[in-house]
Amino acid sequence: MSWNAVDSLDDARAATESLLLPPSWRTWLRLVVVTFFVGGVGGGGGAGQAAQGAVSSPSPPGTALHSLDLPPVPTLAPERVGALIVVIVAITVVLALGYVVTGAVMEFVLVESLRTRQVDLRRPFRQFLVPGLRLFAFRTLVLLGLLASAAVPVALFIGPTPVAGAGWRVVLLPLLLAGVGAVWLVGVLVLRLTTDFVVPTMVGEGRTLLSAWRRFAPLCRAAWREVALYLVVRLVLGAAAAVVVGLAVGLGALVVAIPFALVGGGVVATVGVQGVGLVVLGVLAAGFTLLVAILSVVVQVPVVTYFRYYGLALLGRLDERLDFVGRSS
Repeated sequence: MSWNAVDSLDDARAATESLLLPPSWRTWLRLVVVTFFVGGVGGGGGAGQAAQGAVSSPSPPGTALHSLDLPPVPTLAPERVGALIVVIVAITVVLALGYVVTGAVMEFVLVESLRTRQVDLRRPFRQFLVPGLRLFAFRTLVLLGLLASAAVPVALFIGPTPVAGAGWRVVLLPLLLAGVGAVWLVGVLVLRLTTDFVVPTMVGEGRTLLSAWRRFAPLCRAAWREVALYLVVRLVLGAAAAVVVGLAVGLGALVVAIPFALVGGGVVATVGVQGVGLVVLGVLAAGFTLLVAILSVVVQVPVVTYFRYYGLALLGRLDERLDFVGRSS
C-alpha cells in the first residue's frame, strides 16, 4: 500500500532543490526575510546563546568588580521610573504585535513564492495583507480559547472551597487537566492544519479562511489516516531538523566567535573593561549576537521551505485540484 504522506517526502525534496539550487542570492535573501517572520530565529536559539556565553570576555586576572572605573549610574525619580517602564512595555507590545501580524501575512507570501517558484516580497505582501490579518485574528481567537481553557483548573485550584469540602477537587482536577490537555491538542492541530493546508487553499483558490476550511475539512475527514501520518512524520522530522539546525548554528557561532574573541581579548588587555573599552566590548557583543541570529535564520531557510513544500505536495496528492506545485503523481 502506498502512502501519499510518505511519497510526498520525495516531492518536497525535489521541489526544495529546484527552488534553492543552484543558489541565487536574491532568492535566499528574500527567503531569509520570510523565514525570520514565519520560522523565527528560535530554531538555533539555544545553541546560539550557548556560543554567545562561551565568547563573553572574562575580566583580567586579579581584577575585582569594585576596582572598575565605571561611570556613575544616574538615578531617576520613582514617577520617571514608572513612566519609563510603561514606555518600554508599550514599545515591546507594539513590536511584538507587528512581528506576529507580519508573520501571518508572510505565511501567504511564502506559499505564493513556493507555488510560483518566484520569491517576491512587496507585491504578494500587499496582495495578501487582508487574508493575513484574518489569519492573525483566527490564531488569536484560538490562542485565547486555549488560555481560557487552561484558566479553568487554575481557578478551581485557587478558588474558594465550597461548603461540601475540598475533596471534590481531588476527583475533578485530574479530569479537568485531561480535558484541558485534549483541548490544547485539538487547538495545536487546528493551527497546524490551518498553516499547512488551509492557507495554501486560500492562496490557490482565492478563498477566505472559513471558506478554505470548509473546502479542506471534508478532504481531511476522508483522508484522515494520511493527514494523521503526515502530522506524525512532520513531528518526527521537525524534531530531527531542530537538532540539526541547533548543531549547525552552534558550530557556526563558534567559528564566528573567533574574531570577536580575539578583538575582545585585545581590548581587555590594552584598554581594560572600562570607559571606551566597555563600549567596544558592548558593540562586539551586539555584533556577535546579530550575526548568530542571521546565521540561525539562514540555516532554517531550507528546513522551512522543505516542510512547507511537504504540506503542499500532500495537499496536491489528496486532491489534484489543490495541486498548486505540480509535483503530485
